[in-house]
Amino acid sequence: MKKTSLIWTILWIGLLGRQSLFASPLTFQNSSHFSEENMKKSLAWYTLNPHPMGSENQTKVAQTLELTLKKLGWKTTKQKFNTLVPNVDSEKFNGDHKNEKATKTINGYNIIGTLSGKEHCSLIIGGHYDTKYFKNFRFVGANDGGSSTIFMLELARLLKKEKFKAGTLGSCSISLVFFDGEEAFLPNWEEGKFLLGIQDNLYGSREFVNKYIHKKNNVYYFENRPINLTIILDMIGHKEQSLMITDGSNDVYSEAFIKSTKNTQIKKTWLSMEDDHIPFKELNLPFLHIIDWTNISEWHTAKDTEEIISFKNLADFGKTFLNFLSHKRLENGK
Repeated sequence: MKKTSLIWTILWIGLLGRQSLFASPLTFQNSSHFSEENMKKSLAWYTLNPHPMGSENQTKVAQTLELTLKKLGWKTTKQKFNTLVPNVDSEKFNGDHKNEKATKTINGYNIIGTLSGKEHCSLIIGGHYDTKYFKNFRFVGANDGGSSTIFMLELARLLKKEKFKAGTLGSCSISLVFFDGEEAFLPNWEEGKFLLGIQDNLYGSREFVNKYIHKKNNVYYFENRPINLTIILDMIGHKEQSLMITDGSNDVYSEAFIKSTKNTQIKKTWLSMEDDHIPFKELNLPFLHIIDWTNISEWHTAKDTEEIISFKNLADFGKTFLNFLSHKRLENGK
């Protein structure tokens, strides 16, 4: 091979390699209702590889989320943040790198999509899209991370079509927030605090609240609109789905959500949990935290795969969700 040909070949291979690093938006069938097929395709994308915060795979997932929201017509923001995390490669945590420090700084990305509403209020709907780090097995988080992520993408597609009456929750500006770094890097939720003096969880939601939520005259705002309600979703797609609205969730909105149900099993519970709603709760903002904490035999195991997901259950939950957004809005969540 001539030298010039070799150079062009190397350049071409390099270009192909660079192209493979760039993400593409997901595509959807243009259904008038929650599409099981759309969510099935999205979950196949989500579970292709494990993607903890800070990994190359997670960066690609973030890019895809951003591009997909833009393609669907949402105003999109990528919030990049740097954060200190446990270094699971260090010897302290039985890692392979003896000289590594016990902590390291990595990048995280919250992906925010906003659809402007007709009225002066804001509704935040969030869920985490990272998968928990496990060294000894492949964890793709079909339910824990995946179910809320694919649901929110399908919700984004349908909300562009919905027309909500004045005075309803849906008439507010709606922001879908895909949080990075909900999961702890260490095996247990509190280990980071005890071993390193750092909070090893809720990285993205804490960063989002610190940067974007502002207080004026005792009212909290996001993008210059008062926040009426925050809804946090997690682990909502199990084939034996039994959803809970956890303790601390706004009572009036909880009852309204339950009354909105369409073939979805959901109830208010005394169970108190730590999830991405906590940074909002600490500001005394009204919230709903919805999770399935009944079907947890596959939770944080290699069995959290597409086989445990019911796309019909997710579609039914979508009908309930849209019904709820048609509910009369409370002023200041009261």
